[in-house]
Amino acid sequence: MQDDLFQAAQAMPRGKWPTEQLQELLSGQIAWDKAAPAIRSWAAFFIHDAARQLVKMPDKEKRRIALGKIPGTIRPHVELEVKRIWPIRGSL
Repeated sequence: MQDDLFQAAQAMPRGKWPTEQLQELLSGQIAWDKAAPAIRSWAAFFIHDAARQLVKMPDKEKRRIALGKIPGTIRPHVELEVKRIWPIRGSL
């Protein structure tokens, strides 16, 4: 009897897992606007973490190099987060 319950679930087509969607968003494979709202919300944690790491860097040149390594589709969001959390409103 239990086999019948699980058989219906297996027959459903499988899309991409949320972790796969998040990875595509953070790696720049899909645009911010194309990602589902839940995935963008989840990505906000990683964007905040990247911004926090940038703020901790003592050297301005190292911050610019690190920022340059972030995919262009995510970089503006990281820059905005840096400006939001930057203790002294300085530049990157």
